[in-house]
Amino acid sequence: MQKILRRLAAVVLASAGAMASAAPAKGMLLPDDVVPEAYRIAITPHVAEASFDGSVDIDVQVLRATSRIVLDSADLALARVVLDDEAEPPTVALEPKRQHAIFTFAREIAPGRHTLHIAYAGKINDQAFGLFKLQHATPTGPATSLFTMFEDSDARRFVPGWDEPERRATFDLTVTVPAGLMAVGNMPAASTEALPGDLKRVHFATTPRMSTYLLFFGLGDFERVHRDVAGVDVGVVVKRGDAAQAGYALDAAAKLLPYYNDWFGTPYPLPKLDMVAGAGESVSFGAMENWGAIFYFERDLLVDAGRATEDDRHRVFETVAHEMAHQWFGNLVTMAWWDDLWLNEGFATWMQVKASQAVHPEWQGWPERDAGKQHALDVDARTGTHPVIMHIDDLSQVEGSFDAITYGKGAQVVRTLEAYAGEDAFRDGVRRYIARHAYGNTVTDDLWRALDEHAERPVGAIARDLTLQAGVPLIVERDARCVDGSTQVTLAQERFAIDPPRTGRWHAPVRLAVLGGGSATTIVDGPAPQAATVPGCGPLVINAGQSSYLRVRYTDAGLAALAAAFDRLGVDDQLGLLGDTQALALAGRLPMGTWLGLLRRVPPQADAQVLQTLARQLVFLDVLHDGLPAQAAFRQFARAQLAPVFARVGWQGAAGESGAVTTLRARLVEALGRFDDAAVVAEASRRFRLSLADPANAQGELRDALLNVVARQADAATWEALHKLARAAPSEVQKSDLYQALGLARDPAVADRALALAISGEPPATVAGTLLAVVAGEHPATTLDFVTARWARVEPLFGSGAAAKVATSFFGNAADRAMLARLDGFVAAHVPAGTRVSVVRASALIRYRAVLREQRLPEADRWIAGATAM
Repeated sequence: MQKILRRLAAVVLASAGAMASAAPAKGMLLPDDVVPEAYRIAITPHVAEASFDGSVDIDVQVLRATSRIVLDSADLALARVVLDDEAEPPTVALEPKRQHAIFTFAREIAPGRHTLHIAYAGKINDQAFGLFKLQHATPTGPATSLFTMFEDSDARRFVPGWDEPERRATFDLTVTVPAGLMAVGNMPAASTEALPGDLKRVHFATTPRMSTYLLFFGLGDFERVHRDVAGVDVGVVVKRGDAAQAGYALDAAAKLLPYYNDWFGTPYPLPKLDMVAGAGESVSFGAMENWGAIFYFERDLLVDAGRATEDDRHRVFETVAHEMAHQWFGNLVTMAWWDDLWLNEGFATWMQVKASQAVHPEWQGWPERDAGKQHALDVDARTGTHPVIMHIDDLSQVEGSFDAITYGKGAQVVRTLEAYAGEDAFRDGVRRYIARHAYGNTVTDDLWRALDEHAERPVGAIARDLTLQAGVPLIVERDARCVDGSTQVTLAQERFAIDPPRTGRWHAPVRLAVLGGGSATTIVDGPAPQAATVPGCGPLVINAGQSSYLRVRYTDAGLAALAAAFDRLGVDDQLGLLGDTQALALAGRLPMGTWLGLLRRVPPQADAQVLQTLARQLVFLDVLHDGLPAQAAFRQFARAQLAPVFARVGWQGAAGESGAVTTLRARLVEALGRFDDAAVVAEASRRFRLSLADPANAQGELRDALLNVVARQADAATWEALHKLARAAPSEVQKSDLYQALGLARDPAVADRALALAISGEPPATVAGTLLAVVAGEHPATTLDFVTARWARVEPLFGSGAAAKVATSFFGNAADRAMLARLDGFVAAHVPAGTRVSVVRASALIRYRAVLREQRLPEADRWIAGATAM
């Protein structure tokens, strides 16, 4: 207890001494004449009525005399407003569209410190925003838990205030709740008082100065398992009965916290760090980094030792690593405005890989994240992309920035900079940045300045090019020849674009390596050819190690040499060659046969990550073939590529095999099942039946893969059997898995049943929306028509105003131009203009896939026919 009190005192002192932010005022939606310093919030939830009562005292600084105070408020009924205990209340005007409350006072408020008191009431939501509820089954009936989700701008649904990241303040939260439930906040409980009526009042200790979106409150019949880690009380909070599933995440946090304390050079500053599990799903997020009380949906936090797969363990560890990284990058130092969201998400995505490699050296790190990198490169090459630093004029635009560019490209930018600057120099720059801006707000240039101080290799020019302009650099090999024992190569730069070519110019760091020889690093800047020399002669790898964010176009001779030497390349470079060749072939920059020929060169004994990429690329081509006469011939080709791999891996794991091989086995079962491999489908069905008949045959690591194969092949009877399993599932995660599987069926009639189920009220609200999205992945046109006709029933599954998010989920696999007009009609009716950026991307993806089916698949099918005939 004394250790906690000392730590609390240190936090308050550090908060009081924090420097004011130097971030620009542009983009701030509230006037800057009144700023908050401290909130004292009191909340009483009424779960049965889905409402809560609240009051708040806000200490503010009036910087310029004014008669008005404008703050953020949404879905709150403001009952009483008082300034400094004065008797005469202000007039209150609400602007629901801007989510503002305007208090106009009869007299001018003098500059200085004042206290604003507001009594109000609010709603408890069914979806995960503001204060929301989640239900789960218990032996005595349904139970309800409460949680908060405030990013990006939903704290205003919990407390009226200045709901902008730069308006940092301290928070004192007091809650009046049932005595038998556990309340969780950002900080430890400072006091608990018993009240009449089987209630209690819990007052949490004062937070450090922080942004409103990081505030947290949770309530439920919880258990907490915890341990002391480097003087911090680290805990996992779960619903009663789930404590045994908390150990893996707690162990992960116990390993990660000392690593982060050292890497960032600033110890975690709060006295406790809770990870709080909630039942259910969300179409928009899996976890949220609230300071000191990270929220996770159970799938991303809990590990059931009897059911968990290697995928489950990796996902939980990396999610914990990601959210804990935010405690520094995002919480301790926060972006000044949503333009710089990537400072939070790109850095945390990079750090989850960095930390995982440090704590789990047996994992492969970046090769395991290659699919995410390739996805970001693909999105960035199409219409609808945006710079990493995305200008945000209005909060309605923020939702569109939580995407592959902010997360995936942002992470690759950080990876590029670290590789160029060097690990130690990069870490030292980040330490300067964190120490300089602790408890404050920043813009991206603050990070570049810190990195370039004392730097032997400054990164500012590289960094600005990668973050301020959209698009993908393409490094083009013009010529390479052996001269006096060295390779002399000529390189140039273009912009890789899937859609009509656009311009772009980057300072692109490129590492060159000769197989069996030496290496060199150069900066390629612009289209003018430039020469570089690499010791040794032989096949030349451009972007060796794949650490830079770019694509590579080799000469035909250079690509042929690397393809012939494929088994001599490192795993990173094998993945890079496969990714670049696929992208260039699909864009028409290489023959489709060049890509397909490279796939045939991947040996069955290749690294598991490379073989997963082989399967993934074949699945991509299969999706493009859906409904086309040539699909059967393609599937025969795909089965021929994967059969030798599966013959080597087999159905049963070998003693001591790596986790990557275990995951590969599951991916192969899924892929071969999709390709209608009769033997795999039959065996998967047999094993799935065994797992149902006898829990001892639960199939462990293959559990999800077997369900995937069976669900895709499901007829009406099988679908109904799975439906019965979903209703009876013993845990919320299993229930969610099974409900989502019901959306995978390829049979259109069965898919119609899944769509009807999604809006029936049977699946939990947070799961029902995900079920719709799963059906849309297999049947996009059908789902769009269904949703359009039943929007009044569908919209509540996603939350009011989330239509754009819904619309984009329909089109992951769509390739029908006829959908575009129907999409336009849906958008015009339901999607606000300011949130249509995600729809632009979806429309571009439909057009792109249509072009692939029309122009690239026929070439691929001709090559396959010729190769099969040989």
